[in-house]
Amino acid sequence: MGINEVVDDLTKKDGKTLVFVLGQESRDKIEAGLISRDNSLFTIEKSRHDIKILFLNKLQYLFMFLMKLEAEKTCIYDNIVVFGLDSLVCDKDNVEMTRLLNLILSTLYKVHRVHDLDGIIIEWFDTTKDMSILDKMVDYWKFLLC
Repeated sequence: MGINEVVDDLTKKDGKTLVFVLGQESRDKIEAGLISRDNSLFTIEKSRHDIKILFLNKLQYLFMFLMKLEAEKTCIYDNIVVFGLDSLVCDKDNVEMTRLLNLILSTLYKVHRVHDLDGIIIEWFDTTKDMSILDKMVDYWKFLLC
């Protein structure tokens, strides 16, 4: 499922969603998708109130936001979507990529557990590449902390 389909599904459900869009390429893809779609007034209104999007170009900023969410006593969001994480970690060497991804995923799933969120959705930017290692890491942290 692509990011546009994920956002469409979330606009049909109740609850608030926080979407992290990581990297310039991911941002360009989101903006191009928003322009090219025929949205109803209901979808536009619901997305303005229930879906918040943060465009981030550094993993450090994502980590800081996740730490802030974890530390808060309550969370107004029911779902968190992370789009484009692969675009920021795949350009690193294997050791650094593994370290950064483990740090981000552990914090993300701690937020999920602490605030009892409905869901965490991770969408890769480049679906043409083999993401099996990244998928295994996501599954590991989901199993461990959910």
